[in-house]
Amino acid sequence: MKRTKAVATLLLCHPLHTTPFAPNPHTKRTARVHHHNHDDDDDERWHLHDDTILPQQDASSSSYTTRRSFLAAATLLPLALITTTSSCSAAAASTDKNTEPLSQLHLGQGQWINPHDSSSSTSTTTARSMETSIVPATFATYLARFLIRYDDDVSSWWKNLVGTYSLLTSREMRRREGRVFATFAESIRRGVHSFVCRNDGGRQTIMMEGGGVMMVVERERYALLLDMLLEKYGEREGAVRHIGLLFAMLPPNYQPVEALRVRLENVTVVDAPKNAALVESSRLQKNSLPPNFTDDVSSLLPKRYCSGYNTTTKSFQITPALQLYEIGINEESGTTAISTIFGPLSSQPLTRTRPNLGKEYYTLLGISGGVGCAVTHALVIPLDVVKTRMQTNPGEYDGVFDGARTISQEEGITALLLGTQATLVGYLWYGISVYPSYAFFKMVLADHILSPAFAVAHANDVALVAGAVASIVASLGLTPIEAARIRAVAEPEVYREMGLLGTLAVIGREDEELGWKNLYAGLPSLMTRQVIFGSVKFVAFERASEAIFAAWPGLRDATYTALGVSLVAGGFAGALSSVVSQPADSVLTYVTKQSAGGNLGVLDGAKMMVQRDGVGSLFRGLGSRCVWAGCIIAGQFLLYDVFRGLFGITGDDLNQVFEFVLLQR
Repeated sequence: MKRTKAVATLLLCHPLHTTPFAPNPHTKRTARVHHHNHDDDDDERWHLHDDTILPQQDASSSSYTTRRSFLAAATLLPLALITTTSSCSAAAASTDKNTEPLSQLHLGQGQWINPHDSSSSTSTTTARSMETSIVPATFATYLARFLIRYDDDVSSWWKNLVGTYSLLTSREMRRREGRVFATFAESIRRGVHSFVCRNDGGRQTIMMEGGGVMMVVERERYALLLDMLLEKYGEREGAVRHIGLLFAMLPPNYQPVEALRVRLENVTVVDAPKNAALVESSRLQKNSLPPNFTDDVSSLLPKRYCSGYNTTTKSFQITPALQLYEIGINEESGTTAISTIFGPLSSQPLTRTRPNLGKEYYTLLGISGGVGCAVTHALVIPLDVVKTRMQTNPGEYDGVFDGARTISQEEGITALLLGTQATLVGYLWYGISVYPSYAFFKMVLADHILSPAFAVAHANDVALVAGAVASIVASLGLTPIEAARIRAVAEPEVYREMGLLGTLAVIGREDEELGWKNLYAGLPSLMTRQVIFGSVKFVAFERASEAIFAAWPGLRDATYTALGVSLVAGGFAGALSSVVSQPADSVLTYVTKQSAGGNLGVLDGAKMMVQRDGVGSLFRGLGSRCVWAGCIIAGQFLLYDVFRGLFGITGDDLNQVFEFVLLQR
């Protein structure tokens, strides 16, 4: 509450200098950052506060000045919140970086870095195969389990992660835990590989018994890792046994046998051949491990298992013998993973979205959205004109194509471009405001207002609320511009020559009692439409994209296929949102058309329409609106993603990977 009051005070004092989206202050125009709503994309526009908009006789009054200041403050509030919140978050993050998860591992250094800065990435399938022969998947996954059990920082991180999934179904919880564990284990594997190989291919040619030659990792590096594990965790109950089990999972050529025999207490000697022991024990293995052992990645091998020295193979093995399988599987992303008895090993490291995104990020989102919305709406202005005419003149046209043909024949082809100025200005504002605001409010709800568990379990609800809140604020700037656009399209003989500013001035003078409030006569119905359309649009787009990528993971691999998914998902989201919000859209057009509509509300407007023309009047122009919205929403999301890619603010650009670095000794 204190932060909100401070922001409001700042806005009233300096309405133009608190937001990255503010235009040149010499133009006297104020931009507000808004949330998404793609509706009809029903604009969200620049709300112009130039002295030429309203009647000159009112411009000098103190009430006019107060109104202008209030509207400027109201519409700039989202931007100020974004700027203030991001600045405070960044400052808090910079004061104590040690609070980041996984940054205080006892065994080494954990750090979150940009993917292209990683020093341990695996580029090819062949390279990964060679690496997993040096650091086996079973070794990496069991070491990951070991750290979850014995490392305080990792244990705390995992406990918090499990807590965020606590409200999900048991099946979904296990699925998500397994996915995160697989990537964490891969980060650990890469760190161990870099340490053992010393990042310079630190191998030696060693002559093996029988004259064979093999390229092996220096055993001294694994011996050093053994010492580090014993030093960091050896005092904890049961840790030494699990460390012995861990190194018994290495191929014999890589095992630091002498170090293990010296440092492990009470080493068991196994005389039976290793293969024979495996054959005998595999028959009983199914009943020897606890139920759901593979799925419960926080558990370790029971006490009956220990490491023993096999005098025949001159290496350590697990006794009783355990079948350590490694099977290739496909991940949800379409990449290859490895399934082990200790859980999956991903081909990708642990990843997170970069925290504390600053105002530059929201600025670039606004630019991307503004360009996308302005371009797409410019292309469908004729369709928008026909849609509006069908709503304001019911029964005059047989359909979209008949309406376009009739208008062009009777009024000229230029009639299909009515309201161009309002459309371009409005949807430029809409894109600039709605996309960054949606991202901002979604972040605030998930990270600062709701509990992590609730936010994860109700992700759709969070997205709906974020869209609704953004749409409400956006409507403050959208309503006057939308009113002017509808007037220009419905009554071109009156408003065509006036332009946007002249139309706004006329609407503001129509009712002496209401004055400038008449510009907001359609606010209730427009806000209702925007809330419905915007909420459904973003949720539908996100879920449609997820469903398509889940069905065809390979579409992520190429830029053009990923953009194609955005196009298809956007079209679906636009059409669905149109169906849901159509009654509110029809009521908005009806209310706005009434010159003396005053404060006619949504319910009153809907009642009047039904009494006059029946329930069907609420769905006039649904077909054209679905086509219209499907096209522009598809185009908007496509261009939005294109420009996000150009600006470097796509999902991949905003991700960080976890890099585990074993400290050299």
